[in-house]
Amino acid sequence: MTKFLSVPLLFAFVSCSSGPGPVTPTTRVERQMIGLLQKFDRWDESGDGFLVASELKQAEKLSGHPPEKIIGFYDTNHDGKISLREAQKGYSRVEEAEIQARQ
Repeated sequence: MTKFLSVPLLFAFVSCSSGPGPVTPTTRVERQMIGLLQKFDRWDESGDGFLVASELKQAEKLSGHPPEKIIGFYDTNHDGKISLREAQKGYSRVEEAEIQARQ
């Protein structure tokens, strides 16, 4: 019986000890991108799981970028809206976002 109890504990330990750890933004663009992820559900006023231009007015105020530009960056399937998965994947393109922010 002790063997069976130790296996779940081992899995629990491994799952808690792995992972990249917390993300610490170092630039303004990184902070804005993390902010989009943190506020995704709050800004999704319709509750459909997507952000559209009309729901990104607050993001425009915070970032200085129009909603169309924000959607253009994150919307990889070109359906005119940002899914949470697209927002998460967008953060991995932070270098590209830094370049676009300077233009």
